[in-house]
Amino acid sequence: MRGFIGTSQSDNISEAVEQATKGIKKADLLILIAPFIKAEKSAEYLAEKYPGTPIIGTTSASYTAKGIDDSSIMVIAFAGVTVATGVITNTRKTPVTSILEFEETLNSIEPEAENTVCLEFNTGNEEKLLATINSVLKRYDISLAGSSAYGTPLGDKNQIIYNGKLMADTAVYAFVKNNAGRIIVGKENIYKRLSEKPHFATLVDRNTKTLFQLDDIPAHEIYTAETGVEKEGIVENMLVNPLGRAAGEDTFITATSSLDMNGVMFNGKAVFENETIYIMEPDDIGEISMSTIEDIMDNLNSTSFTLCFDSVNRFRYIAGIGYLDQYLTNLSQLGTYAGIMGVGEQINNQHVNQTLVYVTFE
Repeated sequence: MRGFIGTSQSDNISEAVEQATKGIKKADLLILIAPFIKAEKSAEYLAEKYPGTPIIGTTSASYTAKGIDDSSIMVIAFAGVTVATGVITNTRKTPVTSILEFEETLNSIEPEAENTVCLEFNTGNEEKLLATINSVLKRYDISLAGSSAYGTPLGDKNQIIYNGKLMADTAVYAFVKNNAGRIIVGKENIYKRLSEKPHFATLVDRNTKTLFQLDDIPAHEIYTAETGVEKEGIVENMLVNPLGRAAGEDTFITATSSLDMNGVMFNGKAVFENETIYIMEPDDIGEISMSTIEDIMDNLNSTSFTLCFDSVNRFRYIAGIGYLDQYLTNLSQLGTYAGIMGVGEQINNQHVNQTLVYVTFE
């Protein structure tokens, strides 16, 4: 398998597509990452240039070993893979109506657990989407990695990219089978539990990702008591002390994106009633970063390409402590890699915040 990355900052969209695809004659799959304002025309030009080539993508920022970029378009090309793509429509209400086609698309590439992955981009409603499609993926033991659309201007709808078009209320997916080796999917969490004291979600609205109470007490009061951060500073402090949903010894990060005047917490990941919630704090990022890389390299004979689904807010924290350049350098040990930055990441049946989800091809 081979992966190619091209970028362009040009505001002339046809020129940007030409620059980002220079050297790409043919590909098995193209992924387009673009700022919202450039996404529609970029998708159109890319589809015109590569007719018949499957294209998926999303509005988002991106990064490479050179740094973060929220103004460029990025084109990622895959060769040496077998690919089948499709869409899940009506993700807000009835994603299940697309599930038969989803399974048929998966079967068309004769998937194998060790060398097949489902890549997806979505416009929201992640928990309902994942619950639906993982009813299929778990039967085939196929891993999933994905990202939520990011950078949508206020008043516009989130959009994802599929074969030259932008689509709302939709998820797009690509089943990718590595013809030359295995694929591994994993996550990197740079936070640990602030204390061993668990809290229990006692009043929530999972449809709006709202957290009202922990331990029958207003959730923001629990947060303040444990962190010392007053209500007005909670959202910004999520970079340092997000929430974590416990699943055995593992913890899945969720971050509060806003509070109302009463302190009700609106989160990027839904919290369900009776879930165990911890307040988190940063762990040793350098040690964790190197451990992630060592785990990947220990599990593969060699690495040809790594696709990262990452978090804008996680990078804000990493940059804030002065570790960003070193972090990007660390990832270079895996060889060629590209990163997609959003406000929500998906791994298998979990939607998370402030977490790296990686897909590495042998």
